[in-house]
Amino acid sequence: MKIKKGFTLRSMMGQNIVLAEGNNADNFGKIISLNDSAAMLWNALLGKTFEPADAADLLVATYGIDPSQALTDATDLLNRMSAKGLLDP
Repeated sequence: MKIKKGFTLRSMMGQNIVLAEGNNADNFGKIISLNDSAAMLWNALLGKTFEPADAADLLVATYGIDPSQALTDATDLLNRMSAKGLLDP
C-alpha cells in the first residue's frame, strides 16, 4: 500500500491535519487529525510502498514499544486511513 497522492500533512495550531489537494479536495470534505506517532508514520512512509509490518517496525524503532503492540497499532491506523480514502492498495 501507499499513501495516496493528493493528500498533504500540515501542522496547524499544534495539530497534524491531513489536507486534500487538487481533485481530491472536491470529493474529500473531511478534516482528519493525526496524533504525533501517526504523523511520524505518515512522514516516514510517504512516497513508499509499505505493509503494516513496516509501520510497526518504525514504531518499535522510534518509541521502543512491544513489537506485537506496534503491529496491532499500525494495522489499526492503516485500516482507518484506508477507510478514509488516504491509501492506495
